[in-house]
Amino acid sequence: MGALTVALAAAACSSGGDTSAAQTQTATTVPQPDPNKPGVLLVHGAFADGSSWGGVAEQLQAKGYRVTTAAVPLRGLKSDSAYIRGILDSLPGKTILVGHSYGGAVITNAAAGSPKAAGLVYVAAFAPDQGESLGELDGRYGGPATKITVPHQVDGEAVPELTIATDKFGEYFAQDVPAVQAAVMAAGQRPISVASFAEKTDIPAWRALPSWYLVATEDRMIPPTGQREMAKRLNGTVTEHAGSHAIAVSHPDVVVTVIDQAAARTR
Repeated sequence: MGALTVALAAAACSSGGDTSAAQTQTATTVPQPDPNKPGVLLVHGAFADGSSWGGVAEQLQAKGYRVTTAAVPLRGLKSDSAYIRGILDSLPGKTILVGHSYGGAVITNAAAGSPKAAGLVYVAAFAPDQGESLGELDGRYGGPATKITVPHQVDGEAVPELTIATDKFGEYFAQDVPAVQAAVMAAGQRPISVASFAEKTDIPAWRALPSWYLVATEDRMIPPTGQREMAKRLNGTVTEHAGSHAIAVSHPDVVVTVIDQAAARTR
């Protein structure tokens, strides 16, 4: 019997030949939600999916937050907002809604009038006012969406939804994310319905709820000047940090810090 075999056998004997003890120990280290903290609902934007919140969700859970990461349908602002409102209504307590990019427009509509909504956090996000559309804001602030998006193809036929051209994704959406990771994000991006850019916002939730805005100062999708303008009219707390549009991926700790600030004010 070799030395390695002896060592393994001894380890098995010391635990009764059962690895369940180690598995149980690992399982019990999973942090449990702190009932004194609000929940957090993470809402991704266009050309992304829930995995874009992975680093943020992991850190929030480690801090004791109850985290829900939504899979936004990206079919239209009104229907997407209704979908997120349904999730919000189903959650057990007060919840902070966090929106990235198009997800900001979604939470602006979804949280309006909700007794469950504790506050809003915008991460390099659209924060429309009543009557404004995504397309209008993108045009006003000089975003490149119309220049770098392409019609989504299904069975070789173009459909009324858009994705970012894969050779443009890293440059515009995630220039501070490692190239290999940005390529994976580009390959897995979710298409958004063209209709989403035209639908207008109703009375925005930020008029009644405390709000926070994280400006990504190196954003090439929503120019920082536009982010600052939207943040200013929220009359909320504004934080700026050097980062791309994918700041939640490249700097999840910065996003978590802003959420912590919101949670401290909304308990």
